[in-house]
Amino acid sequence: MSGIEQFNGLPPLQGDERVGFLQKLTGIDDIQLVDGSDLAVTIISFVFSLLTLVFLAYVWLNHNYRPIRAKTVKLCTLMYLISITWLLGDLQMNNMVNLTGGWKHCRTWVVWVRILSSYAYSGMLMIRFYALDRIFNQSKPYKGRAMYAPAIGLTAVLLVYCLTCQFVDVKYISQYFEYAQICVVDNRFRYASIGLMWVPWTVVLVLAFRLRNIQSSFNERYESLVICLLAYTILIKTTVIHATHPFYIFEKSYRQSETLIDAICSNMIIWLMLGYPTYQCMFNREQYESEWMQKLRQDGRIKRYSVKMQPVSHDTSGYSQIGGSTFQNPLRIEGSQCFDSNPLDSFKMLSQNNRTLTTDLIAQPSIMQRRPVVDFSTLQLEADTSANNTTVTTSDISKSYQKN
Repeated sequence: MSGIEQFNGLPPLQGDERVGFLQKLTGIDDIQLVDGSDLAVTIISFVFSLLTLVFLAYVWLNHNYRPIRAKTVKLCTLMYLISITWLLGDLQMNNMVNLTGGWKHCRTWVVWVRILSSYAYSGMLMIRFYALDRIFNQSKPYKGRAMYAPAIGLTAVLLVYCLTCQFVDVKYISQYFEYAQICVVDNRFRYASIGLMWVPWTVVLVLAFRLRNIQSSFNERYESLVICLLAYTILIKTTVIHATHPFYIFEKSYRQSETLIDAICSNMIIWLMLGYPTYQCMFNREQYESEWMQKLRQDGRIKRYSVKMQPVSHDTSGYSQIGGSTFQNPLRIEGSQCFDSNPLDSFKMLSQNNRTLTTDLIAQPSIMQRRPVVDFSTLQLEADTSANNTTVTTSDISKSYQKN
């Protein structure tokens, strides 16, 4: 759009005069300005974002559900917030709104909202895939320096890029011209920005390829493939439209599809990352969690995923009745299959050679299934009663049990 600078300072064009000027400037005979269909596409895009917000609210309400907690809910929430700013940047850059008031600040919207959001979104997916690669392929935990270094590096690169764009002359980035009420994006900046977009998405594709053979409790294999498909839908669509139709903002079909596809895909990726465990939480909560934990043990990745066992007893008071006395449980074990109805058997399960069972037994179900041989001549159990602290021997417990 070279040559438009000469019209700076002139009164803005209106109506047919503006359309005629844009036709000469772009070479497009049918200039399609903003109308009600653009507003409809904007509303549909925000409806997708609203549905994702409701979905995330349910996820956070059930954040303690272990299959959900293992899916990096905080990262997905941050990606959702970035998808909102990405959508706002699309509305301005794709000319989905009339550029009046605050919408006139072209460089701010293009660099600090649209481009920064799309780069940050792809960067977070790259970090997520890196974490999966580290856990499954490198067999290393994702914490400490391994977790913070990529995030800090990504933030530094994005800030350097955006600050560079901020201090470069505005005519080399994106400039608003009052005469035609349009933002003019420099083609060199346009193609450089699109080229840089391919870098993080290419890294994501490579990491997804490395994850192609994993078998785990988290469905990352298929999730990664579908996420890559959606991501490259965004990338290829944006590249083709900008390369073949640099003035696409004046054609409704292109600017609306550009906006709507970005909104749908960026939200669908979040649903894919959290959808399966959330569905199971809604309709198959306890059974799925039990099967999920069992498979996690078989995978041998409990420590690398930092999944806390934290079993919860069905006795909400934290106490058990044995032979008429109340004893505080030294171990809470999830699942009624660990105990019989016989309280003496329960007592045997809780002590073995004067040792208190620990939660390590949870991860080894075969140990829990064996009935340990207890030396009743030496075994003692500390009882915490409401009146005083006493020592109760095994013979006392056996007598009380026989009375019952």
